[in-house]
Amino acid sequence: MQSIWRFDPTSLKLFIAACEQGSIARAAERENMVPSAVSKRIAELEEAVGTPLFYRHKKGIEATPAGQCLLEHARRVVDDLLLMSAEMSGFADGQRGHIRVGANRSSIIQFLPRDLRAFRDARPDIAIELQEQTSEEAVESVLGNQSDLAIGTDLSGAALRGLDVHDYHSDELVLVVPQGHPLAGKTAAAFSDSLSFSHIALHKDSPLYRMLDQAARHAKKTIKYEVHVKSFDAVCRMVQAGLGMAVIPRQAISHAEGPDLIIVALTDSWATRRFHIVSRPAPYLSTVCKSFLEFLSAQVPGPRG
Repeated sequence: MQSIWRFDPTSLKLFIAACEQGSIARAAERENMVPSAVSKRIAELEEAVGTPLFYRHKKGIEATPAGQCLLEHARRVVDDLLLMSAEMSGFADGQRGHIRVGANRSSIIQFLPRDLRAFRDARPDIAIELQEQTSEEAVESVLGNQSDLAIGTDLSGAALRGLDVHDYHSDELVLVVPQGHPLAGKTAAAFSDSLSFSHIALHKDSPLYRMLDQAARHAKKTIKYEVHVKSFDAVCRMVQAGLGMAVIPRQAISHAEGPDLIIVALTDSWATRRFHIVSRPAPYLSTVCKSFLEFLSAQVPGPRG
């Protein structure tokens, strides 16, 4: 018996037709081929298996025991190929697929849970792998082809590195203070006004930490940190305990298990942050990735009239 790779799908399909029609001529007619071409394909199959596949009579053909055995396998193979084709077409037309996303903590806390849930409800056959990264790490992940999309704050500079940058949501940074704090009676304040008081800090690798440090330097002051934590929820708990105040996104404020926190708006222009989605240029994106990108872009609120 020769190599199984000679059992190509077209030959198997013609073999099945010949078995079902009981005639080379009728099989050729059904498959829109000339009889000589069908006969040649079947002869090649017989050469590959090393034994006749048909008894040939004046009235037509009939499968031998070897032919019956091959028929069972051929039908399964052709059915599997049709199923494979149908499932793979789902990936090609964007109905199925896998998307890798790197996103910063602020977007994960504020926007992505709602947007991902809405997308999953609309497109349940598309899997999304989400990894928390800093904004800079997310961009590097796209450049290294480890992620398909990066989501973070102020990523417009990624365009200079050959990536496409798309607008996403925006958020508002606010001061959060405990009840009874000297700033608790204010509705708004400048960040520099808070620098006379102790702050709760996120970890030093946080982009927000670096952003606030830069703002303090611009005001020619320093931030007095007494506690460093790794999550917005922990920041809120420390503020509730009266250990200091903090600057965090408004939507990240947690009031669980403690007295209510007081929110003071920041008057600084940088307190409004823009989020972007970064991707490779459109020709390099899969159909499902384009679909997800379009979906996320559509979730961004338009300008208010």
